[in-house]
Amino acid sequence: MNSTGGRPDLSAVPSWKPLALTSLGHFVNDGTVFFIPVVGAILAVQRSESSLDIALTLAIFYATSSLVSPLVGRWADRTGRSGNLIGMGISILSAGLVGFGLSLEFLRGIPLVSIVFLSAFLGGFGSSFYHPLGAAVVQRAYPAANQGRALGLNGAMGSIGRAIYPVTFTLTVLVLGDPGSLVTFALFGLASALLISSGFRAPATSAGPGREPGNPVSARESITLGIIVLTAVALVRSVTTQALVAWLPTELAVDRGLGIGTSLGLALTGMYAAAIVGQPFFGWLVDRFERRLLFGITTAGAFLSALGWLLVTGDLAFLGLIGFGFFTFSAFPLLMSIASDYVPTGSSALANALVFGLGASGGGAIGPLVVGYFLYGDYRNLNGVLEVVALVGLASSLLAATLPSVHRRGRIPLFG
Repeated sequence: MNSTGGRPDLSAVPSWKPLALTSLGHFVNDGTVFFIPVVGAILAVQRSESSLDIALTLAIFYATSSLVSPLVGRWADRTGRSGNLIGMGISILSAGLVGFGLSLEFLRGIPLVSIVFLSAFLGGFGSSFYHPLGAAVVQRAYPAANQGRALGLNGAMGSIGRAIYPVTFTLTVLVLGDPGSLVTFALFGLASALLISSGFRAPATSAGPGREPGNPVSARESITLGIIVLTAVALVRSVTTQALVAWLPTELAVDRGLGIGTSLGLALTGMYAAAIVGQPFFGWLVDRFERRLLFGITTAGAFLSALGWLLVTGDLAFLGLIGFGFFTFSAFPLLMSIASDYVPTGSSALANALVFGLGASGGGAIGPLVVGYFLYGDYRNLNGVLEVVALVGLASSLLAATLPSVHRRGRIPLFG
């Protein structure tokens, strides 16, 4: 161990290795998670399932991801094996994707819905691993002055995954069909998980900062006032962003008549591709400017762009989609950089899990379900419901001002 900043000594491995392995994990994780809303669109368009069944599928996925994430973060802090656990999570997520593919191919009616719900649970469980653990590895591997940029580059790989998977999916569907394409992507995920787990077997990269594996980190060190407030603010933002993201494929496929095909894939690719530039850009900014202000600006920008997409028709609407992607998916470098301000070095996995799991992902369990409830089973109401969601989200950008100052109270533990 070195003596600077409490970080582990990474001299035994190439300096690029933690960023490279976590970036591959981000690429696969976020690319695979893209399929969850698309499964909802397939159920609506090709299987004529009710909006309630789709809302429940989305809610199960996001609720499981949110609730399991703090447990995974605590597990990683206790064992110091964040990198290895990333591979495990991607494996479980890929298994959920296999369940979706096989159920769509062979089942109908109640059996189909039952296995879809089970697959959503499995996928949500697997998706709970990456963001808190990937951020923890990056935070521990790079000095504080460069963490924003490292997180931004890492986040860009997740955005590349989100951008590439939709268009690749639409191409593989032409050859393999929807179920076969889902299983193919799942197999790629399993292979990537094996590569990541193998890469993190080196002891120097698996130990937590300043601690050897097996030395548990006190949870009290992670649950500070700043982390609690940031989690609450991220939750409010996530309720609205995840409602929009989850129902976007269905809105495009049904309300705008794109169906399940190339046009839908290109629209989603354009939205997700914008974050390939946005994540490194905001990662660069977060190392130089007031982080709370940036969080408020990106939140407002996301919902202004969403309103542009919802209120405009034709090609101009897709400019709103691109803006929405640019601002919305900046959350990873911003939230994880702010979270690192509020905790002592060494307890970042649990803190990250609270902020990104309960906060940024937790809203995904609520937002899609709320939209499904107000649809009343009629997809013609979808655009109007999403407009209201975007307005509420725009108002939530003011909550960034409630985040405590790091120099005043950000590091004050709740428990004495």
